Amino acid sequence: MQLAESFVETAPVLVPESTERSDITVIRMRALRRKARRISAYARFSVEMLTALAMEVESDLAALRH
Repeated sequence: MQLAESFVETAPVLVPESTERSDITVIRMRALRRKARRISAYARFSVEMLTALAMEVESDLAALRH
């Protein structure tokens, strides 16, 4: 949770001066949600790539044993 709070505080926010504090919080939370989606997509991609690499290594090992 502490990590999420640090993301909320450091999320870039470009708002007019007349915007209320609650609106700024909403904008920061949306930025945090977008960042979380990008991280999640990258993590899924990494898992798929590592799985493919592991399968390739296993097949190469199996070929070497025969």
